Amino acid sequence: MRNVKIGAPGFILMDEMRRDMPGTLKKVGALGYDGIELLGFFGHSAQEIKRHCAEAGLQPFSAFIRLKELTEEEDAAALNEFDRALLMQGSTAKEKLSYVQEIGCEYIGLLVDDPMDGEMMKKYNTIVEMAAEIGLKVHYHNHAQEYLNKGKDGWRMDEIMAEADERMLFEPDLGWMEIGGCRCEEQVKKYAHRMEIVHLKDYYREEFDTALPHLFRPVGYGVMDWARVLPLCEKAVAPKWYTLDHDKAYDGDIFGEMKMQLDYVKNMMKFCE
Repeated sequence: MRNVKIGAPGFILMDEMRRDMPGTLKKVGALGYDGIELLGFFGHSAQEIKRHCAEAGLQPFSAFIRLKELTEEEDAAALNEFDRALLMQGSTAKEKLSYVQEIGCEYIGLLVDDPMDGEMMKKYNTIVEMAAEIGLKVHYHNHAQEYLNKGKDGWRMDEIMAEADERMLFEPDLGWMEIGGCRCEEQVKKYAHRMEIVHLKDYYREEFDTALPHLFRPVGYGVMDWARVLPLCEKAVAPKWYTLDHDKAYDGDIFGEMKMQLDYVKNMMKFCE
């Protein structure tokens, strides 16, 4: 079996990280994750975050940051709690990117307000070039909107990839793809050559119908067909990292559900040879 690196998701951990970053990271490391994809810096210095991750035995391989923070001046005092958590240290875009690199991240994902914004990819490409100059890789991480909101000639995600700098990677969130109405195999096969991190997400919905509501589930406990999808990912992509994304534990047992999905994926990987 390939030595697969599995990362923990930042989103579901935001409240825990805000209260106690070093303690939360140690809990994640104790579950058996190899790394973490950060979402939020919570005012800590790069060296503090790097040290907390090292003490927890976690590699901070990637981080999500806001495109707007790198391209526009903002009044930090007017930001909501989520956006304030993502504020980076530094006064220029290059200093902010260097801050993320100093933490130890190899990748960054840029959070955008509107994937249908026609100017969005021009700004994105500017950051791709700037990041490449210091050795950071930029990926585009989809949500449901890139599939729910069609472009002129199909999926908006296909238009984004066509408009993107060729150095931009695609970090697919397979669960969000299907929630948005796209069977994920199609996109994995099409863009495998631009994938280095793959997000696994699961959900429950009575039928494959975007008009119906969905509930988030730990990976392996929803409707995603991992027996089909994981072998495809291993054969077509063999990513450097899988992030086991999970957006909400409704009963509040965040760490219990993170352990459930980690155990599930590790067992499934034995059958992907």
